[in-house]
Formats: sequence, structure tokens, C-alpha cells
Amino acid sequence: MRVFLVVVVLAGLSCVRSEAPKVFDSLVGLDAALIPGPGVRLALPGAVFERPAEVTLDVTRELSVVTTGCLDTPMVSATRVKVVDPLGAETVFPITRLAGLTVAGRRLRPMEAGLAEAQACSVTLGMDMLTGAALEVDVARRLVRFVASRPRSEWLATLEARGGEAQVLELTRDPLHDWPLLAVRLTQGQSQLTGAFLLSTTERSSRVFDEPARAAGFSIGSELLQALDLPKGVELPAELAAFSGLAVDRAELAPGVGAQSMSFLLAKGSPRLGVLGLVAADLWGRFEATLDVTSGTLVLHRPRVLTSGSRSQCARGDGTPTEDACFELFQERRAKGLVVTATVWRPLAQGGRLYFDFPGLSPVCRMGVTFDAGDRGRSTQHLLPWPRLFETMKACAESVAPATQASLGLFEDAPLPECPGVCAFAQDLRTGRVNCECQPGPVGLSGASQRAVLDRLRALLKQEKSAPPVEPADPEPSKTK
Repeated sequence: MRVFLVVVVLAGLSCVRSEAPKVFDSLVGLDAALIPGPGVRLALPGAVFERPAEVTLDVTRELSVVTTGCLDTPMVSATRVKVVDPLGAETVFPITRLAGLTVAGRRLRPMEAGLAEAQACSVTLGMDMLTGAALEVDVARRLVRFVASRPRSEWLATLEARGGEAQVLELTRDPLHDWPLLAVRLTQGQSQLTGAFLLSTTERSSRVFDEPARAAGFSIGSELLQALDLPKGVELPAELAAFSGLAVDRAELAPGVGAQSMSFLLAKGSPRLGVLGLVAADLWGRFEATLDVTSGTLVLHRPRVLTSGSRSQCARGDGTPTEDACFELFQERRAKGLVVTATVWRPLAQGGRLYFDFPGLSPVCRMGVTFDAGDRGRSTQHLLPWPRLFETMKACAESVAPATQASLGLFEDAPLPECPGVCAFAQDLRTGRVNCECQPGPVGLSGASQRAVLDRLRALLKQEKSAPPVEPADPEPSKTK
């Protein structure tokens, strides 16, 4: 009996050991899907032991950080680390030991991390875990691949095989804090602002300090619209005063490489650490991007666009230019529904909308994505049906919920007026009722308000320009005595 018990115990121990996850020192070699959401953000699903966690990748931080919501009884050392925010704030973190962290299914070795107070469980991986890895971000599929860092010369050698439009840019490093910096030029009318901007992988919206922008002659917030020569007696709507961003004609990372007609959020004051602002995913996320901070390299790639009149065609890789190549649609069936990502690689002068087909289904509504007028490289990701759709258009949501795949249907060169901005939409076939799930609009002004204001301004200006000139009255005939 004793021999039997020993055998059972040993067998049990061997089973436990065999089930222990393999531990990795880095994320190199991992392909991971980003957490779903309309905008691009480098956040991955993870866990601390059995506790779900959101894991963000931050190439501006030297130290990884974990929140108290991930740890029952965190062990804190006497060491304190000061972390300086590039836009000026400072935070002091105590140091704790983080064990049991899994990122997209890969278990990482125990590490030291800063401890931040928060109820939710989240982890920010800094350069202590990302050094030696390059991040290949596929925005059309919302994937990030961790590959080994390479010298810039080797990245340059890969351009010919990529086809399309490709550019290798240099990332410099801040001499005091080692932040990755890019040279950026902003243009608004005849005014230009050029300087060092932080490369951010955690922010959704790019930022710029307001004082250097004003010094360069830029109009801030609603000042640009208030300067319009409106008809006499006509005033701008009061809600325009809420718009506090900076609208630029072009934001360039290199000559001809960047985006047209985009908005920056404003950081108050002047740069205190020599950085004019930060470049977020709303700019670099318009490309297939490779971020190799270790070698100081940023690789940007996108399909080539050929335009003739109002017609645009795109060429991916070595393929023949076609109109269909300007649109990409990828999907993945998950437990809660079908996650779809739609990308438009050509500019949309008037905006546009893409309709989805669901093979094998006959939904009671039409679904798709709509884009307002804007430059190329914009993408959006949505769960179909999204949760709110079950509350507002239940029959529509239930008829789409069984979908296992979607395909591109009709494209119209006009956005859906009821859904301003970049949105997924559902439209009831019987009533015409519309429900939207949209990307966040400019700070202080909702997408619907922005659309209404701009439409009103365009109408007023058009009316002012098209009004026939008033002819002088004919002189009265002279009277003879």
C-alpha cells in the first residue's frame, strides 16, 4: 500500500510539473492580436496568473508598471523610481515583483516593475522588456509581431521586397531620458512648425504644445473658423468655442510622408523638456509600421495610389493596380460576435461608405462602415453586432449575430450623414433607422456637432460667393427746366 501511495504522489507531481507553462525572457517571436476597438492602440490581452489584464506597450518608458488591481498582497521594496512624463509631469513609483504575467498566451519571467494605484488590473511593458524587439504593426489586421531588432541598414535592404510606398525614418533618442523622437513638420496655411516629437505607442491622438504653435503663427481651436469672412450679421455657433484642438493642413514625418487635414490635441504652455509634442497612432497608424526603438528606426509602408481624375487605384506588393485593392477587410469570429477591421488606402475627397455582405444570412438591416472626407490609411475595427445594437435595434442585432464571415459589398462615394466621422453603422431596411458606433471625435466637439457646424459654414460661404453682385441703380433722368 505504501509503495502504491508513493507511486500515486510521484505521478501527481509529474503531472503538475508537466502542466507548468514555459517561461520566456522576451516577446520576440510572438504574433498577437490587439484588443479590439475602433482606433489603433498597442494594447494586448493578458493576465497576471488567473486575473485578466490589459497589457500596453510603451516605448517611452524605461520601467514596466503594474497596477495594484493585479496583485492581492504586493511586495514593495524600499526602492523608489521617478518616471518623467515627456509632457512635463513626474510620478514616483515603488518597486514590486511581478510574477505570473502572461501576454497573448506567452508567460514571461518574473520581473521588477513600478507599482501604480488602480482598481483595474493593467500592465504597461516598458523598454526593460522591449529592448531588442521590433514591433511590426499590421493596422489592416490589427496585429503586432515581435521580431528581433535589426540595424537600420538591414531595414533599408527590405524595402525593395515590400513594394508599394516605403520609407525608413531615423528615431533619435532624448539625451536625458532616452525617449524615441521624430522630426515632424506641421503646416497650417502659410505657417509651419518643425521640431522633435515623441513617438508614442500608447496614445490614440497626437499632441502639440500650444505656445510654440501660436509663436509659429498657427490659429488655435476655433480661431481658424472665427477668422472666416462670413456674411454680415452671421455669427459662428456658440458650440464652436468648445473645440480646443489644432487643425493642420499637413503633418509630415518626411517630405510627402504623413497625413493631410488632421487635428492635434493641445498641451498647455511651452515645451519644458525640449519636446514639441507627441506623434500617436492617428498619424503613424495610417501605415503598416515597424517600430525598432533599439536600432532607432521607424519603417512606414502602404500601398501605392494611382489617381486619374476622380478615379483612384491601389497596388499592393507587386500586384496590378485596381480599385478593389484600395480597400481591405479582415474578420475573426470570437465568442461575442464577428470582429471586422476595414481599411481605406486611398483618399476620400467626399468621404464614402462600405457595405458588408454576410454569406448565408439575410439580415433585416444593412451594415457597413462610413468615413468622412479625409486622407488615406484610415482604419476602424468593430464587433458585429456591437453591444448597444441589441438595445436600440434588437432585431437587426439578432439577425447578424450568427454571422461567421463578412465580405465587401457596395461602395458609395458619400458618407452616411447620420454617422459623422469614422463609424460602423446599421440601417433598418424597413424604417431607415440608423445606429452608429464611431471613433472618438475632436476634443470638446462631438462628431455630429462638428459635421453640423462645418456643413453650415460651407453653406454660408457658398451662399456668400454665389450671390450675384448688386448692380448700381440707373441714374435718374435729369430734369430740364
